[in-house]
Amino acid sequence: MTSEILLSEVQFLELLLIAILVAIAVKYIRLPYTIALVLCGLVISLVGFKGISLSEELIMLIFLPPLIFEGAIHIDLETLKENLLIILTLAFLGLIVAIIITGFLMYYLVSIPLLIALLFGAMIMPTDPVSVLAMFKKLGVSKRLSTIIEGESLFNDGTGVVLFTVILSIIETQKFSIILTIFDFLRVVILGLGIGFITGYAAYRILRHIDDHLIEVVLTGILAYGTFIICEHFHVSGVMGVLAAGLLIGNKGRVFAMSPKTRVAIQETWELVAFIINSLIFLMIGTQIPIGEIATHISLVLVSIFVVVLARAISVYLPLLILNLKLQKKVPLTWIHVINWSGLHGSIPIALLLSLHESQIPEIKAHLDELYFMVFGVVLFSLVFQGLSMEFLIKKLRLIERKQEFEKYDRLLAEKIAIQQALNELKAIRDRGEIPAVLYDELEKDLKHELDETAKNVEELITKYPEIKEKQMIYAKKRMLLAKKAAIHGLMIKGMISEDLANEIIKEIDSKLDEMTEL
Repeated sequence: MTSEILLSEVQFLELLLIAILVAIAVKYIRLPYTIALVLCGLVISLVGFKGISLSEELIMLIFLPPLIFEGAIHIDLETLKENLLIILTLAFLGLIVAIIITGFLMYYLVSIPLLIALLFGAMIMPTDPVSVLAMFKKLGVSKRLSTIIEGESLFNDGTGVVLFTVILSIIETQKFSIILTIFDFLRVVILGLGIGFITGYAAYRILRHIDDHLIEVVLTGILAYGTFIICEHFHVSGVMGVLAAGLLIGNKGRVFAMSPKTRVAIQETWELVAFIINSLIFLMIGTQIPIGEIATHISLVLVSIFVVVLARAISVYLPLLILNLKLQKKVPLTWIHVINWSGLHGSIPIALLLSLHESQIPEIKAHLDELYFMVFGVVLFSLVFQGLSMEFLIKKLRLIERKQEFEKYDRLLAEKIAIQQALNELKAIRDRGEIPAVLYDELEKDLKHELDETAKNVEELITKYPEIKEKQMIYAKKRMLLAKKAAIHGLMIKGMISEDLANEIIKEIDSKLDEMTEL
């Protein structure tokens, strides 16, 4: 046992070392980090490297909760709510459409049983746009587009896992009731979100009474894994639970329950955790893709790729084009192209595939090899070909918004806000008697001088570039309208105005928000 543990530790360290070397290498070559990891994994697997094996438990129980939580705490709830109809349409209706199309096409083209084909659809359709989102940040793609893609991914991971479980149960029992299936699906999703909200709110209340960044960081870790475990115990969606908890802590908790020091600590800790886990996942995916076996079953793999790409396209273009007929703030066609192509398939399909290895269901055992080649073939194509062509597509569609002057403005604004926070912290430690007045005066003078210089540079940029002024004016007006909306809602809750009057005013505010140009 000791030697096995030691071997696992050595393999773990070897993978981390390889990941670090790849991270350094991609600084000098134009290649997304996660895709470089997959390619590196392919190479080292060909030379006989035996790393830690991916398993369903490793991905679903160890890796997935922190990845979902990290993604959720960084999503702006206001932007999410503004685009919630689009996100839910893609993550629920779009996913179901894609699974059905995939199932029936594979049934007719490959002649595998329909339920097995539908199971493949449920396995392969959850998206994993990690490399795409990292590229978006680097290139300065619209925040709204990034939120739509990340939001779809977070929600459709949970949806895909639930639908996979439902279809697997139908295969096992050979019983199907559309009413019971819909009820079970809604039960798993809604109760998962409910549990996540309860655990997230409980953690939020605790965080409000703690002012120790180390304890607060640990508490968020307990929240992520604890929520997932509780949801799994009650047989509801752990992914949805962690998503709800993360959204609550990342928005309400970040604003009302965390000091600036805690916010920084939590952000840096979870970014590190996500970096390590994503590095290991994509490297391990590369080491376990059976290139030789895929090559011998190339016709099956090519058909699978064609079907998945087609199903994804139909499930994105059709709902969004129909939705655009009703939306005031439409999704541009160029964005729809990117949303479609950014639907990369990664760790979730592999985890679901691996969960079938111990299955005793005759139909599963009979078609497990085919599912193996189909899933790994699509994942390889998706991560490498789609991932590598993503930057070309974004540039071709001219979706890169960020210019050099915007970069400079963002940097100066960030510095200004940071200095102001430092001044606030300085005043707080002075009021608590932690530093003498003479030292406070000296430090305050330096910070105020730095703040004045930065503010002056910000004003010069706004004067020089009207487009920056326009964009910031829209941002400021938007925040003012949201503040008005919150105030009206508060007055209604206190009973100071009627619900009808509040709804009338809020409707007027929402109308103004819808008319505003997206940032």
